[in-house]
Amino acid sequence: MLLLAAAPAGAQPDTTASTEPDRLFVRALTEAYLGDHERAVELLQQVRAARPHEPAVLAALSESYVALGQPAEALLYAERATEAAPAEPSLLAALAELQAQTGQTDAAQASYEALLALAPRNGDALFALGRLQERAGDYRAAITTYERLIATAGEDPALRMRMEALYTRLGDTDAALAMLEAAAEAFPNERMLWLRLGMAYREAGRPRDALTAFERLVALDPTDTESVGFLAGQLEALGQAERARLLHDSLAAAALPQDGLRRAAALYARADEDPEAAAQARAILAELAAAPAVEPEALFMLGDLAFRDRDFAEAAEVLSRALEADPRRAEAWEQATAAAIYAGEPERAVETVDEALILFPGRVGLLRLKAYALAKSGRGREALRPLDEALAILAEETPDDPAGRIRLLSLKGVLLSEQGDPERALAVFEEALALDPDHALVLNNYAYVLAETGERLFEALRMAERAVAQHPDNAYFLDTHGWVLHKLGRHAEAAALIERALSHAPSFALLYDHLGDVYARLGRTADARTAWQRALDLDPENEAVRRKLDGR
Repeated sequence: MLLLAAAPAGAQPDTTASTEPDRLFVRALTEAYLGDHERAVELLQQVRAARPHEPAVLAALSESYVALGQPAEALLYAERATEAAPAEPSLLAALAELQAQTGQTDAAQASYEALLALAPRNGDALFALGRLQERAGDYRAAITTYERLIATAGEDPALRMRMEALYTRLGDTDAALAMLEAAAEAFPNERMLWLRLGMAYREAGRPRDALTAFERLVALDPTDTESVGFLAGQLEALGQAERARLLHDSLAAAALPQDGLRRAAALYARADEDPEAAAQARAILAELAAAPAVEPEALFMLGDLAFRDRDFAEAAEVLSRALEADPRRAEAWEQATAAAIYAGEPERAVETVDEALILFPGRVGLLRLKAYALAKSGRGREALRPLDEALAILAEETPDDPAGRIRLLSLKGVLLSEQGDPERALAVFEEALALDPDHALVLNNYAYVLAETGERLFEALRMAERAVAQHPDNAYFLDTHGWVLHKLGRHAEAAALIERALSHAPSFALLYDHLGDVYARLGRTADARTAWQRALDLDPENEAVRRKLDGR
């Protein structure tokens, strides 16, 4: 923490004049620590009146305005703090981050460069600068920055793979290959690197190098059937049919008892249209999963079936085991993260998705899930960062495909609303509807935020009705429709809709909470208490519901 400036050497301080700002500053920091940033700003502005150029005060103001969701004010004070102490790296870092968040990419890059001139080995600044250069389309500058980061912090396979992707975008396949080769040399036991390297050699027309890479891959885990399959295929491509046949024979010989995995896979393939086949597949896979040695494929299928059956805790556990054995499936990382969220384990979800983003940096689905997991962990403001990163990536990579952007904007609007910033939330929903005026999820979320604010309720009702018309059995949409009617005083209709929502989703605590409120307005006190108790049973940490039951 930066300290307030001391009195000049030899000077006799005016105790009253100097002590009061110090006292106010400490109080402001305490209020900020306790989360009352409005009070912190009020106190800090009093300190600033006495000491207008004090970097610590200006920096603290910036931090509180960030917490209040006022980026323009936060940026203003970050700039003033940096002007007052231009050689302080922490102030430059905070300024650069705010500039990046507010879309001032060039200014943010300049601030990171100034920071690196003072602290050339600052790894966080190097990585942030490289990401900004990527988003600006300056891929060669980003590669140079990442090389500096590796020289500073050491080899990093995820960073090498990011550089491989950048070289591929530049059409420099040789350099892209060199990135994988460097990573594999530095981390010779990372199976995923050898798989990527083998595939890259194969695509580059270097079959013997591909063979060497796949041989290394199999040597690291001879029991991995997928790796053996890659090696056998490469041997066939090189005309080594006998060696390929022996490998295929070894795969057949290693089949599980009674060929359980194949039987389960055949049943799993019919799971969508045949519930009985899904149940049989799950039973076989559960038996296989209990064995000391289990194929990752069995775990992936079992985790997916558990997820479909809404057994989210089991799905999260099984998928974690599967990914530990085979981390190459980005979709499985997404499913494991979602399972942890739905199982009520948001912190586990954050850990899972952070690990996934090391392997698949910049994957939009993972960034969206990270935002959701952070929000569920009570870190709503922090959740906006991965959302904004995902939006920036989509704007760069798929500017003509609005579907993904709409989904992210819809979530961002909800998060802003939950943080007490309905004006920004509604602006985000308007941005999403400009891309697709009939998008059901946006209409639903927009209507719900309007209902919570009590504004434009008839407009909210029309939005909710349009969402339900598209998805008449969606529990969330039905609940929103009912909640808007409740806000309009049409409580009997609201109760009927929320009851219908619960018939489709009987385990969602929020629906019982809403239904209890509606029953209470209808004078059905006993039914209200029953609904609130059910909400509390499903969400024991919900103090708002507990207060309703206690009559507070």
